[in-house]
Amino acid sequence: MGNALDQKSIKNLAVRSSQLLDLYAHGRTTLRYRQLAVGILMTVATGYISPVVGALQAQSINNISNLSSKVQLNSIRATNNGLMLTVNANPQIRIQREDNPDRLIVDLQNTNLAQQLHQSTLPMNRLGIKQVRVAQFQNNPAIARLVFDLDSSDPNSKVAWQGQYIAATSTLLLTPSNQTAQAIPINPSVNPNLSLPRPINTPSSPISSAPAAIERLSFSSTGQLIVSANQPVSYRANVDPTSGTYNLTVANARISPNLQRPSLAANSPIERIRLTQVGNSVEIGIKTIAGWQVRETQRLNNQQIQLQVSLNSVVPNNQTPLPNNNPVNQTVPNTGDRRRGVIVVDAGHGGRDPGAVANGIYEKNVVLPISLNLGQALQAMGYTVYYTRTNDVEIDLEPRVALAERIRADVFVSVHANALAPGNSGISGIETYHSRNSTVGKELASYVHSQIISATGARDRSVRGAGFYVIAKTSMPAILVETGFVTNPTEARNLSNPNYQKQMADAIARGIDQFMRVRGR
Repeated sequence: MGNALDQKSIKNLAVRSSQLLDLYAHGRTTLRYRQLAVGILMTVATGYISPVVGALQAQSINNISNLSSKVQLNSIRATNNGLMLTVNANPQIRIQREDNPDRLIVDLQNTNLAQQLHQSTLPMNRLGIKQVRVAQFQNNPAIARLVFDLDSSDPNSKVAWQGQYIAATSTLLLTPSNQTAQAIPINPSVNPNLSLPRPINTPSSPISSAPAAIERLSFSSTGQLIVSANQPVSYRANVDPTSGTYNLTVANARISPNLQRPSLAANSPIERIRLTQVGNSVEIGIKTIAGWQVRETQRLNNQQIQLQVSLNSVVPNNQTPLPNNNPVNQTVPNTGDRRRGVIVVDAGHGGRDPGAVANGIYEKNVVLPISLNLGQALQAMGYTVYYTRTNDVEIDLEPRVALAERIRADVFVSVHANALAPGNSGISGIETYHSRNSTVGKELASYVHSQIISATGARDRSVRGAGFYVIAKTSMPAILVETGFVTNPTEARNLSNPNYQKQMADAIARGIDQFMRVRGR
């Protein structure tokens, strides 16, 4: 079993755990013994688990009050030694290793995730782990799943992992068996000798007490983003799943007045890089366009932070179902002649924002395939197409407009579905909006609207002016198409029909093409 428990240790563990459980069952145990029992029981080694230990774990769920039937996982943070999980009780852990691709699956039984953790990703790039994906694997019974994507080229990826619950701090520590588990005590003075977690990415060489100056950010054609300082720096990293922003916090640092920043091309996967001085730290937020991600790479220089920007990967079809945090591949712009025209296709809503909901239909789920079909139809006509999203992610209105402005699009089209209050289910039809007082926007809306009505036979609810953000804040001709009412049973069925979705998309594409040809493109 390598670094995991040997047979003699397992036997001693079982005897000691049984004694502690007996003490507790007779009401004579103290808090210290209960915590010790939990600490022993929750040490799990991958590769081999004794039947005796397994039985004791099952018994512990029934007999130890410290194990709650409703465990809540509230936060996850990385340390140099592993992972620190904040939980309100002691969960039962099941760890299994799978190959091709190499990954470690950690299931926390009877555990619910805090909403913001569902389908989140924690970059690691240490201890043989590339990243940790987190999701609520199932709800009844509740299982929170952590998937460790392993770096098979790193010998540490072969090491068994273990769990230790510390009741005094409501903390579950997950560490490789060759690492020492560490946790922050509630009151450090209670145990002054307890080591605090080391900051992530702390350089081995001493750091000067004087603040480091962040002097340069560079971005290469291969997607490598490097943050350079004038002396060794330590930092922490996290991903905001809501905005899709990758955040770095560089401790004891300042922004150099002569900071050199990269010039981002129109087709760059990075939408924005923002540096902010927050006290004695520098916060760096890196926002990518939909479908792209930022990950850490190995540090070769303590004065640099090295990151890689790349397309999100797709989970292979033959892979065991895992937390579905990896969206489908970003549909990158085609190589059409830019002079033919650049079109931004904006699928409304997404992620935690479902849009209109009725008749079992979520607006976000029907407008996405319409948008993807629209993009493909436009590409077939020779246009260059950019998407604001190609998967189920939540995107604010501002970045949608910012993308169109940054790439200097010729047309912006936002795809939506309509809804009305209960009691109005008989209302149906197509509405196409343009920005108020925009003559060219109205012209575009008229061409598209006419093509949709002709192709679908849907009720004509006219072309209208409105102040919707995405059409009011864009400088190019922009429209918002309401493709039907999800509150109408017939149109709800149509909008969820792939054939109708393609029919709708092709009609919108023909309207855009007609507009562009009239304008000499």
